[in-house]
Amino acid sequence: MEFKTLANIDVEELLEVFNLSFSDYVVPFHLTKEMLTSKIAAEKLDLTISVGAFEDGKLVSFILQSEKLENGQKIIYNGGTGVVPGNRGQGLVRKMYDFIIPVLKERQANVLLLEVIEGNSGAIRAYENLGFTVVRKLLCFKGNINSGIGNSHITIKDMHTFQWDNLRSFWDIEPSWQGSVYVLNPMPDTYKTLGAYSDEKLVGYIVYNPDTRRVLQIAVHKNYRKQGIGSGLFTAIADGQPIAINNVDDTSKEAGAFLDKKIGLKNWLSQFEMKRSI
Repeated sequence: MEFKTLANIDVEELLEVFNLSFSDYVVPFHLTKEMLTSKIAAEKLDLTISVGAFEDGKLVSFILQSEKLENGQKIIYNGGTGVVPGNRGQGLVRKMYDFIIPVLKERQANVLLLEVIEGNSGAIRAYENLGFTVVRKLLCFKGNINSGIGNSHITIKDMHTFQWDNLRSFWDIEPSWQGSVYVLNPMPDTYKTLGAYSDEKLVGYIVYNPDTRRVLQIAVHKNYRKQGIGSGLFTAIADGQPIAINNVDDTSKEAGAFLDKKIGLKNWLSQFEMKRSI
C-alpha cells in the first residue's frame, strides 16, 4: 500500500472511488463529476494536502482536506473520508493520517476538524481512537417551507456586497465549515444572497445555493427578531421544492424551533463536529 497526496489525482478516478466508498454509507449518496468538482471548489478543498491510499497504483481510500487560518490557528478540515468496501478493516484512515500529519505540521497546522453522522458509531469510535473529541452537535433540516409566512413591512432584495463584520454581529452561533466566512468569501458565483431591509437598513440575510437547494447562512439582527424577517427570507426562496439547511448548532434552541415550528423543516439527521490538536 502506498500513501501520497492527491495533487495529481484524476477527478474521474477520485469520483469512482468516492461513489463506491459512500454507496453503503449511513446515508448513501452518489455524485456526478460536476457535483464533485463543485464540492471541491465550494469547500475550497486542497488536493495537495489531501491524502490517498493506493493499492497497485489504484486509489482505494482518501481524505479530502482544506485549510484556513482563523484566530491565529491553522485549521485543517476533513471534507470527506472514504474507503472502498474491499479495503476496509485495514486501518487505512489511521495510516493516511499518519502519512499526512507530518506534512501538515510542516505547514504549521494546529487543529484537525471534521464532521461525522451521529449514528455512525464505528466512525466516531475510530476518530476518538485517533485523538478526536466531540465539540458540538450539529442539526440538519430539510423539507418544504410553510407558505404565507413573513413580514410585509420589509423589503427583500439581492445582496452583492458583504460587510462580514456587520453580518457576524447578527450571529448567535458559528457556522460550520461549509457556511463559514472562509468558504463564502468571495461569494461563489453559484450562490445567491438576499438581504432584508427595514427603511434601507439591513436587518437580515440569507445565503443559499439554488442548484443544491441548500441554505448556507441565515441570520437576523438581534433587535429585529420575532418580526417575521427570517420567515420572509425563507418565503423569498420558496418555489415549491424541498430545501435543506445543514449543521445548525444544537445549542441554539431558538434556531432549531424556528426552523421546525415556523418554517416547517424537519431535523432528519444530526452530526458531531470533532476536533483534535496536531
